[in-house]
Amino acid sequence: MVKKKKVFFSVIIPTYNMAGFLFYSIKSVLRQNYKNFEIIVIDNCSQDNTKKVVKNFRNKKIRFFQIKNNGVIGKSRNLGIKKARGNWVAFLDADDQWFKNRLTVLKKKIEKEKIDFIANSEIIVSLSKNSKKIWHYDYKNNNSYENFLRFGSVFPTSASAVNKNFLIEKKILFSEKKIFASFEDYDFFLNMAYKGAQFYFLRKVLGKRLFHDQSTTVKKKK
Repeated sequence: MVKKKKVFFSVIIPTYNMAGFLFYSIKSVLRQNYKNFEIIVIDNCSQDNTKKVVKNFRNKKIRFFQIKNNGVIGKSRNLGIKKARGNWVAFLDADDQWFKNRLTVLKKKIEKEKIDFIANSEIIVSLSKNSKKIWHYDYKNNNSYENFLRFGSVFPTSASAVNKNFLIEKKILFSEKKIFASFEDYDFFLNMAYKGAQFYFLRKVLGKRLFHDQSTTVKKKK
């Protein structure tokens, strides 16, 4: 019997001038109960004190890289995937946070289910409206590709994790075309579904997503 490889998460955090949010984002990962992970911060040459925030953690789990992505966040995420040492890649935006049991819950499901992708529910916090609500990301049937075409990719990257071996085997990365900027996540997950990825949607709140003036989601709506 072939022994399964232990789940190791590479947490990819792309960031640009988000030092204040980034501190809490990284802290939420370091507080995880499940400790088999690394953090890869991809900084788009921020002009604030982002580098100092990262260095001040003085933690060997954190790896820091800088890149000029010219407004294409997919380029930053792709660098993170290429640098990832883990067999699972977990995405986290610099202004979002995870609950401390998130990786533990994901790890158990990954070991139990035959999947290439997993997403969890989140608490959505609007700083401008001072409001909170829970969002669940799931579908009524298993035809993920059809669902994505009909309803779009309704879940954010911060709520998802993917099997790196699947990405390598199917040659999947985020689009670096300027026209896909801010929508590269939809294209990425749609591509995974098209190439036969097994999706699993966990109806459990395991993180917090922030909406504010500088968040990508708000910019998309504008």
